[in-house]
Parts: sequence; C-alpha cells; structure tokens
Amino acid sequence: MDMTLKVTSALSDPTRYSIYLFISERKQEVSVQDIAEEFHIHPNVARLHLAKLEEIRVLQSEYVKTGKGGRPGKRYIPSEEVVQLSFPPRDFRLLSSLTIASLAKLGEEGFKALVETGYEYGKSLVNPYLQSHNLSLIELSQAEKLHILSEISTSIGFTLDESMTDADQIKFHYDHCPFNENAQLEPMFICGLHNALLKGMFETLYSVEEFKQEENMINDCSTCRYHVIVTN
Repeated sequence: MDMTLKVTSALSDPTRYSIYLFISERKQEVSVQDIAEEFHIHPNVARLHLAKLEEIRVLQSEYVKTGKGGRPGKRYIPSEEVVQLSFPPRDFRLLSSLTIASLAKLGEEGFKALVETGYEYGKSLVNPYLQSHNLSLIELSQAEKLHILSEISTSIGFTLDESMTDADQIKFHYDHCPFNENAQLEPMFICGLHNALLKGMFETLYSVEEFKQEENMINDCSTCRYHVIVTN
C-alpha cells in the first residue's frame, strides 16, 4: 500500500508525469540539464522530479563520464521493472503468466490459438478508432494510416518508430517489448502473439503483400524490426 501511495502521489504532478512520458517515449538517456531545458524549469526542480520518478522505480539512473573531465554525470533511462497498480489489489501479471503457461502446454495447438486471438484482436482495434474519429478507410492517405497505426500501437504499449516509408514499403521498429516479462518465459509464444497482433492491424488498413520481422530482441537485437510491403 505504501508503494501504491508513492506511485499515485508522484505521477499526480502534471509536470512530473509529462517528464516520465518524455523519457519513456524518447528511449534515450537524459540528464538533469536535458529535462530542465525541455520543460523550462530550474535544474534543481528537474533533479527533484527525476529523483521522485526513480524512487517509484519507473526510471533508473547511472553515472556516465561526460568526456569533459570532472565527476561523471547522472543519466536517467526508463526502468525495465514493471510498476502495477490495481484497486482492489490484483496480480494480473500472475494471471497472464498462468494463461501463457497453459497454452504452452498445449504445444502447437496452443500457439495457433494464441496467434489467431492476437490477429483478431489487432484487427478489432482499428474499426472502433475509425468510427470514433469519423474516418473512412477508403479515404485515408498512407500518412494518415501510419498515424492511426502509431496511435493504436502506443495505446497498447508499442511505440513504433518508422525508419522508411514509400508508396509500397514500410519499415518500423520498437525498442521496448510491452510484455517483456512473459516473453522471457515463453519467447516464441509471445513473439508470435505480437507479430499476429501487429499484422492484424496492418491488414485491416492495407492490402499487405508481405509482413516480415527482420530483427528480434529475443535474439539479442536492440529492437524488434519489421519490413512490410503493401499494395495500397
């Protein structure tokens, strides 16, 4: 309960919450000075906000040599630790771990069921978004489709970064697996689920000729990287 109160108290401050979002989306280490300049606040205030975010374990820090002599500077990055809040207390991570373990025991049939569920869920995310924003699929430009994919992906924990887009090719990657804990236990199942979910989203918005994962964090790559060929 003490940790729950600390987390809710720390993130209730609008500036502090904005700082956390900025760092988590940037995915690069930042200094106190970076935050002070970005949010137009005094470095001492920035340091206090960062310390509070580190205290609730949504950020972690390390000392890095600046190359300018003197003491190493402190740098902050998003924490790999998951902070979960629920009222009343519920351990949904345990539920998800048990569910994945149960499907894994079914072998190929379990994997197939998980992939089919992920694909259908990915497709189901798109139409409600279009309806809520009064958008027609046939009238969307590629840039608008990419924006929709990015927004929906962010809402479920994937922050997609585009590296190349043209008339018929899209390359994108993400750097933080939103279900990293489960992926470490059953990597093939979780990766299959993620691929199917993203593919379902793409195939609802585009006619997809090829959907290929080129790199995978499970294989010690820095990102999960995809190459998609579309016909519209």
